[in-house]
Amino acid sequence: MKVFRIFILLVLVFPAFLIAQQKEEEHAIRVLVRASDGYVRLRWAPTSPSAWLKLNTYGYQIERFTVKRNGVLLPPSHESKVVEHIAPKPLEQWKAIVNQNDYAAIFAQSLYGETFDVEGMGQGGLAQIINKSKEIEQRFSFALMAADMNFEAAMLGGLGYKDSSVEKNVEYLYRIKSLVPADVLGIETGLIAMKTTPIEPLPSPIELFAVPDDKSILLTWEYAMFKTIFTSYYLERSENGTDFTRLGDTPLVNLNDTPETPSKRMFYVDTLSQNNKTYYYRVKGISPFGEESPPSKVVAAKGVKKLSAVPHISKHEFDTLGRVAVSWEFLKEAEKEITGFELNWAPQEKGPYKVVKTGIAASTRKTIYETPKPSNYFKITAVGKNNQKTTSFPAFVQTIDSIPPAIPVGLTGTIDSLGIVKLRWDANTETDMLGYRVFCGNLEKEETVQLTVDPIEKNVFTDTVQVKSLNSKVFYQIVAVDQRFNMSGYSDKLSIKKPDIVPPSSPVFKTYKVTQGKVFVEWINSSSDDVASHMLYRQKSDATQKGWQLVFQTDTITSYTDTNVTANTKYRYAIFAKDESGLQSLPSTPLSITSQGIEKKKLKGFSALADDVKGQIQLSWRKMPEDVSEIIVYKSKKDNEPFLWKQLPPTITTIEDTNVSPGNWYIYTIKVTSRSGGHPEVKTIEVYY
Repeated sequence: MKVFRIFILLVLVFPAFLIAQQKEEEHAIRVLVRASDGYVRLRWAPTSPSAWLKLNTYGYQIERFTVKRNGVLLPPSHESKVVEHIAPKPLEQWKAIVNQNDYAAIFAQSLYGETFDVEGMGQGGLAQIINKSKEIEQRFSFALMAADMNFEAAMLGGLGYKDSSVEKNVEYLYRIKSLVPADVLGIETGLIAMKTTPIEPLPSPIELFAVPDDKSILLTWEYAMFKTIFTSYYLERSENGTDFTRLGDTPLVNLNDTPETPSKRMFYVDTLSQNNKTYYYRVKGISPFGEESPPSKVVAAKGVKKLSAVPHISKHEFDTLGRVAVSWEFLKEAEKEITGFELNWAPQEKGPYKVVKTGIAASTRKTIYETPKPSNYFKITAVGKNNQKTTSFPAFVQTIDSIPPAIPVGLTGTIDSLGIVKLRWDANTETDMLGYRVFCGNLEKEETVQLTVDPIEKNVFTDTVQVKSLNSKVFYQIVAVDQRFNMSGYSDKLSIKKPDIVPPSSPVFKTYKVTQGKVFVEWINSSSDDVASHMLYRQKSDATQKGWQLVFQTDTITSYTDTNVTANTKYRYAIFAKDESGLQSLPSTPLSITSQGIEKKKLKGFSALADDVKGQIQLSWRKMPEDVSEIIVYKSKKDNEPFLWKQLPPTITTIEDTNVSPGNWYIYTIKVTSRSGGHPEVKTIEVYY
C-alpha cells in the first residue's frame, strides 16, 4: 500500500459538516446541493467518525422525488429515481487523480493509507492538535476537508454525486439514506429540496479592507454572511492592479469560528519586503463543491513606516485663570513623521479618554486645557502622517478643594411587608458631586454603619431588612461625597417603623392571694417594647360558663383584685398582651384558683351567766341552722392554755359548767362548723365567777 504524506501549508479547520462533532456526537447525514446548467451536484457527509467508517463499508442510497414541474405540485412519489449504492471507489480508480490533485491524495490516504502522518509548519497550530487526536478522527476530518476542496475526489470518496438527468423548471427532493443496518448503527437520513431553475451564481465576497502597517498589511473581509456558502478562500495580490496571483496554494479556512464563539470576519496578514509600495488585493470564495466565486472588489494599500517616537508629559500646572497648562517632550527629528498632536482627557485613569484638543502643531510642546474638573487625567497623542498614533502615559492633575458638600436633607423612606426599604432625599446642587453614602442602624442611640461600598450617584436607595427581628424600627442617615472625596456631615436620622408581624411576648403571673370574696393576682408585663395594653381574662372551670370573660385591661398596672367571685368556686385566670398594631400575644400559663366562701353567721345569742347560788356558769346560744354539723367548746382560766371541753350536736343550745371556783376569770371559745366545708365560725367570751 502506498503511503501518502500530507503537507499543510496554511492553518486549516474542520469542514462545515463537522459542527456536530464540537457538541455531543450525533449520527446523521447532512446534505448540500447546487444546480448547474443541465445537471445537479449533491454533497453530503456524516456527522461523526463512527458513522463515516460504517458508511464507507455499507454505503449510501440516493432517492430523488419530483415535487413540482413548471410550478405545479405533483402527487407524492409520482416520479422517483433511485441510485442503489454509493460508496468509496477502490484504490485503483484513485491513481490518476491522485497524481494531479493534492486533495484527492489526502482523501485517498484518509480512506486507504496504512498510516496517516500529518506534518505542519513547526510546532503548534492545528497540526499539533490533530496529531494528538485519534487517527480515525484525523482521517475523517481530512476526508471531509478534501471533499470540500475537490468535487471529483468527493464523488470517488462516496460523498458526492452528479445527477445529469434533471429537467428545467422542476423542483426535486433528494434523500440520502444510510445502508448501515439499524442494529449496527442508527444514522439519520439526509434530506434536501432544490429547484433546477433559476441557476444562482456564487456571490462575490464583500467588505474587503486593507489596513497598512510597518512592512505588513492586514486584510479582513465578511465571513459570517457567507459561512454556509464558502468553506474556504483564496487571497490574491497584484502589483499593478490587473495581474493577480494567489498568496499560497492552500486556501484559507477560519480557525477561530466555533459554535461557542462564532466569527464575523476573516483576517490575514500579508508580510511585505518594503514600505511605500502599493499592492492590490482581492479575495475569492470556495464552495463545498470546489467552485471558485467571482472575485471581490479590489482594495489597495502600502506598507508604512511605524511611528516609533512617543510623547512624554513632563509638566502640568495651573495658571492664574485656573486653567491647566500641559507640557510634553517629543523627539525633534521625529516631527517630520507626524502631522501634529492631540490632547486626551478622562476623569479617571482607566478612562474612557476623549479628545479635547486637536490640530496641535508638530513643533508645539505645550497646550492649555480651559475647563479642568476636580480630577483630571491627560494623555498626549502624536498623530503620524499615515494615521498611526503613539500616546503618552497618563498624567494626573487635581484641583484644590477642601470644602465638603452640604448635608443631605429631605430624607424619607418606606418599608413594605417583605422588608424592602425605599429611601429618597433631596439631591445636592454642588457641581462636583460624586455621590452619596448610606448608613443604617437598628437602635436609635447606636452609631449607624455604612451600607454602600462606593458612593451612589442617584438620590434614591433600596435596602432590605429582616422584618421578624427584635427591633421594631430601623434608622438611616445619608452623607454626601464630592469628587475630591470631601464628605458632608450626617443627615438627620430617619426612623422607619417595620411592619409589625411579630406578636408581643406573653406576660407571666407572679403571685396570687385568695381571701374571703376576693382574688388578688399579680403579673410581670410583656417584655416587648410596643405593647399597648394587657388584658386579664377569667373563666369558671365548671360547665356553667364557656369561654373567657375580660375582667380587667390596663397599659402599665401589674396587679388586680377580683371582687366579683362566687364563694367556693374554681376559676382560671389568663393574661394577654396586645401591641400597637393590634397583634395579640399567646396567653400566659393559666392560673387556677378556688375562691373562699362568705358564710352567714350561724352562732347567734352566745352568752355566759355566773350563778353563785347553784355554783355554776351557764352558757347558751340560739338554735343552730340545719347545715351546722358540730359545736365545739374550749375552756381555760385566764392566762392559761385552752383545752377542748365539749363536743356537742347542733341541737344543743345550753350547757352548764359546775367545775368552777370563786374568784377566777373563765374563758369560753365556741366553734361552729358547717357541712358545706366553709370556714368555721368562732366566738370567745370571758366570765368572772
